[in-house]
Amino acid sequence: MTANRACKDRLEILGNARSLADGPLVVVAFKKLTTVELERFFGILIEHYAGAFPLWLAPVQVEVLPLSEKVAAYAQQVTEKLRGAGFRVHLDDRNEKLQAKIRDAQLQKIPYMLVVGGKEAEAGTVSVRHRAKGDLGARPLDDFITTLNAEIAQKGAS
Repeated sequence: MTANRACKDRLEILGNARSLADGPLVVVAFKKLTTVELERFFGILIEHYAGAFPLWLAPVQVEVLPLSEKVAAYAQQVTEKLRGAGFRVHLDDRNEKLQAKIRDAQLQKIPYMLVVGGKEAEAGTVSVRHRAKGDLGARPLDDFITTLNAEIAQKGAS
């Protein structure tokens, strides 16, 4: 007799022992999850998405990329506003060229990159870049936050 058959027999006995006046029988099964099973689950998940997780699942959802130290304060404001809205954000404030920062974010498969420079700081906007769609242009930060919330709400593939 298999373990499944044994459990089924016990559940049928419990179900038959109850009277219908007591209401429906609710069976809750808990399974002890081992580390190996958890590792297997994450391995399958990573393999399925090829590391390019959708926005709602990505460990880092947005990377903020300041052009220079001159806009570091604005980049920090953008980062804090996104964190305040509940997003997982990383500020790349390394002293590297913008192309190197974009390449690193692409290799890490971060869904969105926000490039902030002097023009964006003056206008209160961010230049949006998607990992698959490329440059999406400049837009106000609040509009971008609304777009992210909508994408997460529908759990759309990014």
